[in-house]
Amino acid sequence: MANPLAMLTMTAIKMYVRNIQVIFFNLFFPVMIVVIFGLIIGNGNATMNIGVVDQAHNPVSQTVLDQLRQVKAVRLYTGSLESERAALEKGDRDAVVVLPPSLGQSPVALSAYYNAGKPQESSAALAIMNRFVDEVSFRYAQIQPSFTLTAQPVHSRNLSYIDFLVPGVIAMSIMQTGLFSVAFSFVAFKQLGILRRLMATPMRVPDFLLSRIVTYLMMAVVQMAILIALGLLLYHLHFVGNPVYLIIVGFIGAAIFMAIGFTISGFAKDEGAVAAIANLVSFPMMFLAGVFFSLSNEPAWLQPITKLLPLTFLADALRSISLDGANLWAVRGDLLGLAVWLVITLVMAIRLFKWEVV
Repeated sequence: MANPLAMLTMTAIKMYVRNIQVIFFNLFFPVMIVVIFGLIIGNGNATMNIGVVDQAHNPVSQTVLDQLRQVKAVRLYTGSLESERAALEKGDRDAVVVLPPSLGQSPVALSAYYNAGKPQESSAALAIMNRFVDEVSFRYAQIQPSFTLTAQPVHSRNLSYIDFLVPGVIAMSIMQTGLFSVAFSFVAFKQLGILRRLMATPMRVPDFLLSRIVTYLMMAVVQMAILIALGLLLYHLHFVGNPVYLIIVGFIGAAIFMAIGFTISGFAKDEGAVAAIANLVSFPMMFLAGVFFSLSNEPAWLQPITKLLPLTFLADALRSISLDGANLWAVRGDLLGLAVWLVITLVMAIRLFKWEVV
């Protein structure tokens, strides 16, 4: 006799792929988001990201910083040499300039580092810095020129918006699959009396539930593969992570949102209620959990709240693994957050899920 779990899983997969609406929202909708955002935003950057390491902290260095802040095309960053070099190597800076302690006291050569992978942006950033160096030289120095700029290339990864977007959309698609697929299907099963009839058969309940869970986990892997392949083929996605780590984190995230889906199906009386509740849960997270934009763009008072969302932990872990090549230990903070949410959602699902419409 065939294995009951294998037969139920094959049946669940057939039911899944025959549902055109589910396929659209769980597979093609995330793909459409990546393609549309890629076409609109692309890989380019409209501003120049310049980092300045101010070691002088005197009127001369302050003048340089004030002038840079007045240039609309420049996004200015300040920090230590280590942090700014790290940002440059990551691709978050076009150029980094060091203002040494002796700035303004004697003729000095300013060290500059530029992004070798972005010749246009780095050339423009260095040109702006050269102009400001000349202006400051004339203003403060008696012997001209007192400052010169010595530039050195740095090879960077040059991450683009697509690199940021794809892991976030993967997290979003995992959320949608867990929430909507589970909630809608089980409410429909209850309304049609399918669950009640199944309970009267020799079928084991754990086999039935496990078959659905295996199906959704398989779909999560398919979603990840499609979105990563799309990013690699169309937008040259910088993917350096271990796919096994990505799948493990994706499974944990899928388990959380499936548990939420079971919870919703437990007290939702019909598919209309499922849609309202699921959208109420998913939409705030979709736009607040850093799927499309960085959390740093949110108001300061909101960030501590959004950092605790399960989708935030999932998206951050997927990005660290995909783009930084992080292992599971490196994302242990995100995994701890996911583990806490998994316990909470499983308890909710066990307590609230019902086999019949109440």
